Amino acid sequence: HTPLPARRSPYGLDTPLDGTATVAVRPYLVVHEQRQRRRELAMVASGLDVMRPYWVHGVEVA
Repeated sequence: HTPLPARRSPYGLDTPLDGTATVAVRPYLVVHEQRQRRRELAMVASGLDVMRPYWVHGVEVA
C-alpha cells in the first residue's frame, strides 16, 4: 500500500509568491484614518476650516 502525497493547492506552483509585490495593511490604522477623515468632513460641512488639504476620490479638495 503506497501512501498518498500531501495535498497542495495548484495555485502558485508555477510562480513563487513575491512578498514585496503587496503592501501590508494594518486594519486599525485604516479605521483611525477613516474616522479622522469623517471628522474633518463633518467639520467642513458645519462651516469649520480644516488646516490641511484633503483628498476625495483622488481629487484634492481645499
